[in-house]
Amino acid sequence: MKNHHDGPHPEHTFHLESPATGIVNPRHVVVGIGSEPSGGDVLDFALSLATAEMASLHVVHCIDAEDQPVETDSPQFEKRLNSAMITQRERALSALTSHPGNWTYDCKHDDPADLIVSTAEKYDAFTIVIGAPRRGPISAMSQLLHSSVTSRLDCQNRYPIVMVPAGVKSTTWTHKAT
Repeated sequence: MKNHHDGPHPEHTFHLESPATGIVNPRHVVVGIGSEPSGGDVLDFALSLATAEMASLHVVHCIDAEDQPVETDSPQFEKRLNSAMITQRERALSALTSHPGNWTYDCKHDDPADLIVSTAEKYDAFTIVIGAPRRGPISAMSQLLHSSVTSRLDCQNRYPIVMVPAGVKSTTWTHKAT
């Protein structure tokens, strides 16, 4: 597994790649995940899609306010942030080891929508997988103002977007009818 650190906080930002598989996947899926609990379902869905389509999978995680502990002035802030980033990375890597094709995992301080689209452009992805918008008044306002990641990605017209609702499992959808 190749490991490359990048950005102002190398302990939090990195690029990981699968060991060389010898497999050349002409198709690519990009998935944006966050720290919310539904991120595991989104990643599982993208893994199933990439496996069914014999595609490489490119996972993007942008460090944002939800990853950071609430008490920013606490002496434990850095320790808690570091712990959250390690937990997120370990969950993703645990899931990615099951993927038979190539994969990458990028964690950066960046704008999520911009990083997801630039990753899709870099690999010429055939689709982007993200979590569906959350519910509630703040999420609704973000959708109306086109400031949420979901609404910003929905405005681009180059890549199809698959939005995975919280709680959706990818156990049966990939079985093709014969």
